Amino acid sequence: MIGPGSDTWGVEDKEEIISDYPLQRYFSGIIFPDKTICKTIDEKENADSESEASIESEETNEEVIEKQKEEDTKLSGIANPNDDVIKISQNNFFPTNIGLSVALQKDIKTIDVTFSFGLYYQPKQSKIKIKINQAGYDSFFEEGIPTPLAWRDILKYEEGYMFLERDLKGEQSKPERENGEYGQFDKFKHFSNLKRQTEEGGYFSAYYYINYLEKLVSRVWKRKDFQITEKIAIENTSKPIILNLGDGIYKDTKVGYNIKVYPASNSNYVKVQVVNLSEKHPSNRFSNKSELLNKKCLFQTEISIKSTGITEYKDHTLSTYYPDAELEDKEAEEIEFIYRNVNSYAVGHNCSAKWNENHSVIQTTFLPEQNIKDVINEFDDNSLDDCLDIKNLSNWGLPKETIISNLKRFVKSYKEWIEKQETEVNKLTRAESEIANRLVDRQKENFNRLNSNVDLLNDDKVFRAFQIANTAMLIQLIVSNDKRLGKVEKEISEFDTELDFDNLEFFKTYDSKKQLGFIPKYRPFQLAFFILSLEEMVDPEKRQQKNTVDLIWFPTGGGKTEAYLAVTAFTIAYRRIKNDLNFGGTSVIMRYTLRLLTAQQFERASRLITSLEFLRKQKEFKNDLKDGEGNEITIGLWVGQASTPNTIQEANKLLDGEKYGMEAEAQKGNNGDPHKYNEFQISSCPWCGTKSISKFKNTNGKEVWKYGFKSKRSDFIIHCLNQKCTFHKRLPIQVVDEVLYQNPPTLLFGTVDKFAMLAWQDNAHNFFKANTDEGLPPDLIIQDELHLLNGPLGSVTGLFESTIELLCTKNGIGPKIISSTATTRNTDLQIKRLYGNRKVNVFPPSGINYDDSFFAKESKESKRRYIGFMPTGKTAIDTQLQLLAHLLVSRLEVFKNLETKSRTDNYWTIVSYYNSLKDVGKIYNKVGDEVSNFTSTLQYRLSQLFQPFDEYSFNFYGIPSRTEELTSRVESAKIKSVLKEIEKPFDESKLVTREKGLKYLTDVVDFVLATNMISVGIDISRLNIMVLNGMPKNIAEYIQASSRVGRKTKGLAITLLDPNRAREKSYFEHFINFHSAFYKCVEPISITPFTENTIDKMLTTAFVTYIRNKIPAMAKDDEARYFEKEKSRRVY
Repeated sequence: MIGPGSDTWGVEDKEEIISDYPLQRYFSGIIFPDKTICKTIDEKENADSESEASIESEETNEEVIEKQKEEDTKLSGIANPNDDVIKISQNNFFPTNIGLSVALQKDIKTIDVTFSFGLYYQPKQSKIKIKINQAGYDSFFEEGIPTPLAWRDILKYEEGYMFLERDLKGEQSKPERENGEYGQFDKFKHFSNLKRQTEEGGYFSAYYYINYLEKLVSRVWKRKDFQITEKIAIENTSKPIILNLGDGIYKDTKVGYNIKVYPASNSNYVKVQVVNLSEKHPSNRFSNKSELLNKKCLFQTEISIKSTGITEYKDHTLSTYYPDAELEDKEAEEIEFIYRNVNSYAVGHNCSAKWNENHSVIQTTFLPEQNIKDVINEFDDNSLDDCLDIKNLSNWGLPKETIISNLKRFVKSYKEWIEKQETEVNKLTRAESEIANRLVDRQKENFNRLNSNVDLLNDDKVFRAFQIANTAMLIQLIVSNDKRLGKVEKEISEFDTELDFDNLEFFKTYDSKKQLGFIPKYRPFQLAFFILSLEEMVDPEKRQQKNTVDLIWFPTGGGKTEAYLAVTAFTIAYRRIKNDLNFGGTSVIMRYTLRLLTAQQFERASRLITSLEFLRKQKEFKNDLKDGEGNEITIGLWVGQASTPNTIQEANKLLDGEKYGMEAEAQKGNNGDPHKYNEFQISSCPWCGTKSISKFKNTNGKEVWKYGFKSKRSDFIIHCLNQKCTFHKRLPIQVVDEVLYQNPPTLLFGTVDKFAMLAWQDNAHNFFKANTDEGLPPDLIIQDELHLLNGPLGSVTGLFESTIELLCTKNGIGPKIISSTATTRNTDLQIKRLYGNRKVNVFPPSGINYDDSFFAKESKESKRRYIGFMPTGKTAIDTQLQLLAHLLVSRLEVFKNLETKSRTDNYWTIVSYYNSLKDVGKIYNKVGDEVSNFTSTLQYRLSQLFQPFDEYSFNFYGIPSRTEELTSRVESAKIKSVLKEIEKPFDESKLVTREKGLKYLTDVVDFVLATNMISVGIDISRLNIMVLNGMPKNIAEYIQASSRVGRKTKGLAITLLDPNRAREKSYFEHFINFHSAFYKCVEPISITPFTENTIDKMLTTAFVTYIRNKIPAMAKDDEARYFEKEKSRRVY
C-alpha cells in the first residue's frame, strides 16, 4: 500500500513496473505538489513550505518542543482543535512536505542526510519486460488456438523474461483500439478463443498465462529510484535548497529541502524537511488518473539522518521544584519517574520516525512499528516453584508446616528485592529519590501485610479454608483445560464414556503434565494477592480499621481473574468453616459493566463454583463445607431481562411456548433449532462440557433433541444431559431473577446497572440479609475492570455505591472490596469517589523502574506488534477497504506456505475495531461488495505463474456470510453463540465447491466487526489480527482493545489513523515514542458523583433502595404507607 514491490513483473522493487496509476495503487508515503487554488484556510496554510526565520535566543527543551508543535499545526493543515471557525477539510490529506526533528549535541556542526524517493514515468513497451517461465511463453504459440496471436514475431523470450521488440501499433483507447494490433490482441485473449472446442473441454495453456501478456501490452508506470545524500550544515535555510534529479525526463518534478535550527539550553533541535516544489497543480484536477499529477508526486519518500551526536529528544530530568502538595499530581510525577529510561530520539512531521539501536541513524517512515514486550510472570529462581504449585497448597499437598515455611520464603524473597531497590534509590538525585522512596514505602507496606498474613495460616480453620480454596482452584483449572471435560463443548454422543471423573480420586491422582502439558501453578502476583487478602477475610474488624480497597493492577491477559477467584474460594470456604449456623446466603458479589465481559467471566466463575460444590459432596469436605440439602454452593447470574428471564413464567415461555420455544423446535426434529430460544446464558455444562442442547439417538434409533433446562412452579433447574456427570440432576447455577430472590446464590454475579433494580424488587433484600438480625451479609465485593466505571456510569455508581455498602453492613462491619484493572490512572480519587473516601492499595506496587515489580518483569520477547498507517491523498474509508483486502490476501500466503500452513488458524479471522456503531454500519454494507472485489483483484494481480485462480477463491468468496458483529446491536441472548462461532477454528476439510467451480469455506468467521464491547473480557487465542480504525476516545480503551490479539501466539495490531484529526495525526508522528510507554499515557478517570445532576437523578433511587431493603416490613409496594422518618433514622 506504500510500495514499491506491489506487482509481479519479476524486476527489482526499486525499479518496479506497475499496471495502475501510482496514485491509484499507493495509499501513503506520497508528497504532492501544491495547489493553484486554495479553497479553504487550512489548505492555504498547508501550502506554505517556506522556511521560517531563525531563532536567536536559547530556550529550554520543553519550550522548543512546544514551539515546534505550534508551527507544525499551522504547516500540516490541521486546525486548532479549540477553533470553532476554521474547520478541517473532510477530504483527502495532500501533504506537500514531510519532516524530521532530532536533538543534536551542541558541538555537532554538520549531519549526513539522505533523501530517498521514487518518481514514476510511462516507459515505451519495448523498454519493459516481465518474468515468466518457458511454458508460459510457449503457451501463446500453442497449435489449435482459433485466432492465433497476430504479432508473435515481436514477442521474445530471454533469460526467463518476456518482452516486445517494438511498441504495438495502433491506439490503446476505444473505439480506435478495435483497429490495429491492440484489437488483434483483444480477439486473441477472449476466453472463448482460449477455450478448447473438444468433448473434454478445458482451456488452452495460454488462458492461465494471459495475464502476463496483458500486463506487457497495457499502459504501465515504471519507477525510478532516487537516493541523494547531502552533508548539511546545522544552520537555517532562508529558502528551499534544490536537489539535483539529473535526467531531463523529470522536468515536471522539482524537489528541495529546508533546515531549521531551534537552539536550546543543552542541545540544538534540528528540523529537516523535504518539499515538493513542482509547479502548482490545479486543485480541480487533483485526480488519481491525472498523468501529470502522477509525474509530479514523490512516492515512498524518506529522510535519513546519520550522526554520532544525536541525543534524547526530550529531557527527562525531574524538577527539584515542588508546588503545593494539595495541587500536585504525585501520581503523574511517579509515572514519569518509572519511565525515565524510556527515551525518544525523534519526531516526524506529516510522517512518523524510527531509529536504530544506538540511535545514530534516524529515519522517517510511513509504516512505523513497535513490539510490545511480554510480561514474565515466573521467577528466575526455580526454588520458589514449590510455593506456586497449586497442588502443593491443596488438600493433597505438602504438610502444613512446610507450606507455611515455603510461603515465608516466598515473602522473604520479596523483602530481599525491596532491599535491592533501596540500594538503587541511594544512587538517584535528591528529587528522584524522594519519588522513589514513596514507591519503596508502598512496597514495604505490602511486604508487612504479606508477612503477617502468612502467620494467620497457623490457625487451623484459616489453613483449612486455604487448603480447600486451593483444591477448588486446582480442580477448576483441570476442568477448564482438559478437552475431555469443560474446555471443549461436545454433543452427548461425543463424551468419553470410559472417563471416570465423578470421584475425588480422579483429581487427586490427575497427571497434569501428561494431560494438560503443564503443571497448574499460581503466577507470583496471584498467590501474593491471595495471601494479601487473608487478614481482612478472616478478621472483619480489620476491614473497618484499614478502610482500604485492594486493586489488582496487571497488564491484560496476565491472570487477574484467577487472583480474585482464589480469594472468592477462600471467602466461601472460611465462612462455612467458621460458622456452624447462618453461613448461607450470598457471600460474594462480583460486578461487571459490559454484557460481553459478564458472559465470558460467568463461565469461568461457574467452573470454580462447580468445583466447590463437587468438594462439598465429598466425604473429606462435608463437615467443612456443610454437606446436606439446602447448603449448596451456588452461583447466580443477575443481569437484565434482555439477557436472562426475570421470572419463571418467562422461562416457561422459552421452554414450552405453545407455538414457539425449545420444545416446539425440538418436535420439528432435524428441521428445528432449539438453540435460538436459549436465553439462559448456559450453552454447555461447565464441569464436563456436554452441550446444554444436544441430539441423541433414542431407543428406536431416531435422533431427537434434548435440553438441560426444566421449569417447575416455584423453581427453575439447569442440569447436565450427561448421565455420568456429577451435575446430571442439577447444576449449582441459577439465572432466573425470581428464583435468585427466593434462594440467594453463594456468588452473586451481575452487572452494575442491575443493582438499580433493588429499588423496585421486594425480595432482593435476601441478597444482603439487611432487614433481619439473622444471617450474614456478603463478605466480599469484587469490581472487575475498574477503569470502565468512569464518566456518567462511574458518577451514578459512586452515588449509589454507598447504599449498597450500607446494605452489606451489619453490626458496624462492612464488606471487603477488591477491584482489578489493566489500565489505571488517578486511582486514588476514583476509589474515594466510588467507595466513600476509602484508601486504595494498588497491587503489585510499582518498582522504581516500570519493567520490574518483583512479581512481574518485562521480557525480551514480544508477542504483539503495533503497526501504524496514515493515508496521504486517500480517504480513511478507501484506505480501510484496501487494508482489509491486503490482510485477506496475506492470510492466504500463510495458508499456501507449507512451513506456516499449520498456523493458518491463528491468522484467519480479522478483527476490525470501530469507535462507533455508525462506522460499523458503513463498513458492514461494503464487506460483501467492495472488500470481496478488492481482495479478488489483489489476489489475481499477485498470483504467481501457473496457478489456477479458482483454487483459492474461498479466500474472498462468501465473506458476508462469514462476518460477525460484536457490538451493542447484538442481542444479549445471542452474545455467547456469537463468541462460539468466532472460536471455531479454520478447517481445510470444510472447503466445498459451489457454482462455477468456485470454492467456498464454511464454519469459520472471516471478519469480526467490533466496538468497545470487545475491549475487555475476551480471550480467544485464535484472534491475532486487528485493525483499529482510528484512535479510541481514550488510551485505556486503545490498550484494552488491542490487547485482544497476541495473547498466546504472535499477533498484529494495525492502527489506521486519520490525518485530518489532529489527535490521530499526532499519535502517528510520535508512534514509536507513544507505544514504547503507552501505559504512561493513560488519561485520568473522571467521576463526579456529588454534582447536582447526579444527585437529582439518583438520590431518590438510593433512598428508596435503602429503605426498602434495610427496614423490616418495608419491602413490599403496599408497605410504603408504614414509613416513619424516625424509624429510618434509627436504622441508619
